[in-house]
Amino acid sequence: MPHSEAEIVQIARLNNYYSLAGSSTLQSITNRVCDCGYIGHSNATRSEADRIISMLGFERQTNLLDLGAGAGWPGLYFAKECGCHLTLLDLPEAGLKLAAERAIEDGISERVQTVRGDASCLPFDSNSFSAITHSDVLCCLLPKREALKECRRVISDNGKMAFSVIDVAPGLSPADRADALDAGPDFVDSDEPYLDLLAGTGWKIRSCKDLTADLEHTYVKMIGAERDYEDELRRIAGDDFYEEAQASWAKKLLAVRRGQLRRYLYFATPA
Repeated sequence: MPHSEAEIVQIARLNNYYSLAGSSTLQSITNRVCDCGYIGHSNATRSEADRIISMLGFERQTNLLDLGAGAGWPGLYFAKECGCHLTLLDLPEAGLKLAAERAIEDGISERVQTVRGDASCLPFDSNSFSAITHSDVLCCLLPKREALKECRRVISDNGKMAFSVIDVAPGLSPADRADALDAGPDFVDSDEPYLDLLAGTGWKIRSCKDLTADLEHTYVKMIGAERDYEDELRRIAGDDFYEEAQASWAKKLLAVRRGQLRRYLYFATPA
C-alpha cells in the first residue's frame, strides 16, 4: 500500500531516531524511564511487559508477531524470558538492524527474525502466529482497521493479542480535542472507537486496562531523564533535537493531565 507524505516523514524521523539510539546516552534514558535494558520507542515499561507475558501465556512453541517492533522492545524481552519464537516487523530499517544485533547479543537469534513490512498488508500466510503484540502502534498508524484485520488474518483461531494504544478521550470540546490531536502521536485520531474497531475486525475483547496514570508517570520521568542528560543529548543529536523533544514531552504531559489523552492495554482473542 502506498504511503502518504505524512507517513513517509514519520518513517524517516524514526529511522533518524534509531540511528542515534545505539548511543549509551539514549540507552541510559530509555532504561531509566522504562526499566527495560533495551532500546525502546514506545511507552511500555518492564512491569507492563510482564503483565503482557501473563496475558498471553507464552510457551516455547508460541510463535509471536511484534508489530511496529522498532529496535525490539518488548518483543526481544518476551523471546528471551519465555523462549518463544519471534518475528519483529516494522518499516524503519535502522530499528530492525538494532533488534537483529541485540538478538545475537542475547543468544536468541535462531528464534528471532526481522521483517521490513507494513502492518496494514502483512507479508505472512494466514494462521501463521499464535500470539500478536504491539506497543503504541495503532495510534501511530493511519490504516488502523486494515492493520487489525490483518492481525486477525495471520493469527490462529485460538491465538491471543495484547496491545497498548494512546487514544483521544471521548466527549471533549472542539478546543480540547484539537489540543489532544496536537499533543498525541502522529495519527492518534481514530474514525471509530477501538471497541468498535476490534469488534468489526473479528476480535473479542477480553479485558481493557486504563494505563493513563502510568503514561503520566512515564512522561514525567522522560522529561527529567532528558534534562539530566541535556549536555550529552545536545552533543549527540543537536540543540533542535533536545529542545523539540522537551517541548513535545511537556505538551503530551499537559494533555494527559487535562484528561485529553488516555492510554489503554487491550487483551483480545479471535471472535
